[in-house]
Amino acid sequence: MVEKFEGIVLRTLKYSDSLMIADIYTRSRGRLSFLVPVSHSRRSRVRSVLFQPLSMLSFTASYKCGKSLSRISEVQPYQMYSSIGCDVVKSSIALYLSELLTYSLREEGGDESLFNFLDRSFTLFDNLENGFADFHLVFMVQLLRYLGIYPNIEDYNQRCYIDLRQGCAVNEHPLHGDFLMPQDAAPFVELLRTGYDTMHRLSLNRGLRGMYLAILSDYYRLHIPDFPQLRSAEVLRELFD
Repeated sequence: MVEKFEGIVLRTLKYSDSLMIADIYTRSRGRLSFLVPVSHSRRSRVRSVLFQPLSMLSFTASYKCGKSLSRISEVQPYQMYSSIGCDVVKSSIALYLSELLTYSLREEGGDESLFNFLDRSFTLFDNLENGFADFHLVFMVQLLRYLGIYPNIEDYNQRCYIDLRQGCAVNEHPLHGDFLMPQDAAPFVELLRTGYDTMHRLSLNRGLRGMYLAILSDYYRLHIPDFPQLRSAEVLRELFD
């Protein structure tokens, strides 16, 4: 049956000379994969150029539960970005976040609160004129809450270690290598407590920004099965260097 969707593009893959596959996180049904005809004509009801990383689309598809690939028959933007596609820093961050979400959001099934978080986050990101160099770090922290793997830091004090495997603050030295020493835990906890409204206070240099990116990437790999080294992370490191 034909169904209307709102969704955020995670990635696209070539399927054939005339079709591509789009992985999209939808408001109503979570992550789904769709067949998209490759067409650049302005008269086409499905323009493949619209399927850029993190694009927010409204579309119709002949969806059938249990069918691996449904074909999109009509699409249009439901939220137009004004700066993400034309700012080199923002487009690089968007590429990284789309890859992050590709490997983090794997389940079907709608999650209205998660979808609204993504929608709100990327709209905010697009509207920021400055102070967005650390947006990807704060986004990664906030996403942990919706994935159910946010670290337990309620009992944190300055003598605590952060056990990355267990996802919590502990008073004793862990017996494995996936942890932060107390001197490194303190600034990391500050990052964990940072929201979009306070991220301008971080003022991170490139060394700290790279360190936090590595720590958060390790945390995702420890808590999400088969989470890989993200290829676009190197693009971010080179960009900020």
